[in-house]
Amino acid sequence: MSRWKLYAHWYADLPGLSVEQLRERRALAAQRAERAAARGAGRSPKAAREWREKLRAVEDELLRRGVDQPG
Repeated sequence: MSRWKLYAHWYADLPGLSVEQLRERRALAAQRAERAAARGAGRSPKAAREWREKLRAVEDELLRRGVDQPG
């Protein structure tokens, strides 16, 4: 899957992903949120907020499945 499709269908894809795939997405979203919020030339508060929302959606899906511990 291309990165564009990954991002475009982020929320719709979550229910069909495996727990391992959700954990990978959680790690990706956390990393991107941290990078976007970091001081420096790449800082983007809007992007940080959007990645935190994606992270929250993944964590909500893991909790819905009863998987709340990091992998």
